[in-house]
Amino acid sequence: MLALFAVALIWGVPTLACGSFAERPVPTPTPTSEAVIQPTGPSGGPVVIETPILPVIVETPTPEPTATFTPTPIPGTALMIGQPARVVAPNGVNMRQEPTVSAALVRYLPSRLKVTIVDGPVEADGYRWWKVDDGEGNIGWSVENDGETDLLSPQLGEPEPVDRSPRVGERVRITMRTGQLSVRETPGTDARLITRVNPGQEFTVMGGPQQASGYIWYQIRSDSGDIEGWVAEGDNTERWVSPLE
Repeated sequence: MLALFAVALIWGVPTLACGSFAERPVPTPTPTSEAVIQPTGPSGGPVVIETPILPVIVETPTPEPTATFTPTPIPGTALMIGQPARVVAPNGVNMRQEPTVSAALVRYLPSRLKVTIVDGPVEADGYRWWKVDDGEGNIGWSVENDGETDLLSPQLGEPEPVDRSPRVGERVRITMRTGQLSVRETPGTDARLITRVNPGQEFTVMGGPQQASGYIWYQIRSDSGDIEGWVAEGDNTERWVSPLE
């Protein structure tokens, strides 16, 4: 009996000293709560803080420049570069090297002559100037209007005889004031006479110019073809054969 007690005591002492061998539960740590200070209003309630809305910057596209529409004048209604014009000054108009009244004179443009506008206008000396080509190798500046009378006009009207030398292929009119114009077989006053033609008759220039007997000659042909020969252009006082423009 004493022996059993002794054995039990030997086994019980470690148990009392060390406790039970059963696994002890590990405590779960409780997170420490942080105090959140909420602002309060005068009434003790929470203050509503409005979050500012950041502005969204939208780039405005730069508008494309719009071209200004400039209507082009209808040919025949206004003088403009590249278009024909007619000298309508009763006594003709001067062509000068530069758009000024002090510039050197190129030539005199007779009334009814058709020219081509190649440049301008330029305002100078109280006038509006246009650079014109007379079709005979001369280019210069002429005045559009002298303040009272138009000197150049975009309106050509019907083809009219003009005071310049004809060119091959052009239509011409006999412009002798009196008498008839001789048509000869070859250039020269001593060539065989084919016929004589009247003022106002029209022909087509087929050849020329050629000089003979002190005159400049052109070969002309009628529309029907029954008249063909050489005629003198004119003398120092009068043009007998004038191109139509």
